Amino acid sequence: MSAMRNAKKSQLDLTRLLNSGSSSYQVESLLGQGTFGTVVKCKNLDDKSIVAIKMIKLRHDNMKMVNHEVAILKKLKSMDLSKCNIVQWNQYFIDTGHICLEFEHLDRSLLNFMEERKFRPLLVKEIRPIVQQVAQALKHLKAVGIIHADLKLDNIMLVDQLRQPYRVKLIDFGLAHEVSAAVVGSYLQTRPYRSPEILLGNRFTVAIDMWSLGCTAAALYLGALLYPGLGEYEMITFIMETQGQLPVTMLNKGCKTQKYFRRAVNNTSSVWKLMTPNEYRRATGKQPMENRGFKFSSLDHLVDVQPIKTHNSADRVAEMSDVNMFVDMLKAMLQLDPNTRATPCEVLEHKFISMHHIASMRKKSS
Repeated sequence: MSAMRNAKKSQLDLTRLLNSGSSSYQVESLLGQGTFGTVVKCKNLDDKSIVAIKMIKLRHDNMKMVNHEVAILKKLKSMDLSKCNIVQWNQYFIDTGHICLEFEHLDRSLLNFMEERKFRPLLVKEIRPIVQQVAQALKHLKAVGIIHADLKLDNIMLVDQLRQPYRVKLIDFGLAHEVSAAVVGSYLQTRPYRSPEILLGNRFTVAIDMWSLGCTAAALYLGALLYPGLGEYEMITFIMETQGQLPVTMLNKGCKTQKYFRRAVNNTSSVWKLMTPNEYRRATGKQPMENRGFKFSSLDHLVDVQPIKTHNSADRVAEMSDVNMFVDMLKAMLQLDPNTRATPCEVLEHKFISMHHIASMRKKSS
């Protein structure tokens, strides 16, 4: 991974200037490379400010996507983004064959941060402010009817980890769209963060973002992806092995259900059964792969992942209580049925976020 990044950096033209018509920008370094564009760190030569510019090749097949993202960003711009924990977008312009979207410059993504830590898990007290801030962002997105649709470690940025530890903002609205424009069967969300309703091809709402936030919180806690499926069949298998059978109503209405399930008929009724690995291989020619670092038969077993190391009895009780409450919140965020899944407001009011469950231990525990 690092070799690939170094190769990309070496190809970046650090002498290049971008021009918006009103300002000139010196490209300083590569920040990220995605399917649809490149993000570079730039210095505004007029006011010396540092910004991040997303550069997308000016092609006809990209214009619909860019116009869509700009429309979402314009809608978000009407909100107080600093209070919403959403990246500040400044403007867009065209320069030498690229559409350029200018954003505030942030520190690094949670993925980069975890890579630097060699994926050493975060403590639940470090995860708490991250979940709180992203839930706040989702609350504001829900209020204006926008689904982010690609929430993951890569798209949550630390603002300034040295000066403002665990202050984060949500970025990348390239896949975002309004709830009213949600289309059944849409290919959304990065696979390890993909919700059951997207996997099955059900109708979906902003609840898909809460599922992704639950997967993100679990990844920070584990130092590994909770459901790292290499394909959608593996994703469904891992989810069901941990959380049980998917709701029948979702299976009945899913436009993709028959890709992964078959109807098993008994004397009284028919039920959906997940294809066995051999059945799936025969149907698709693809061999399912097992690649999990952690296997759980219940989300409750997450409480046993991180050992409590303190010998102080009060601290031990407080930490155990905190971990249990974290898992309780995670289970609410990862409800299979989107109708019962926690909303952003419910997460913000959860005891893990409010810390009501350990408030009484304040005097006894450090």
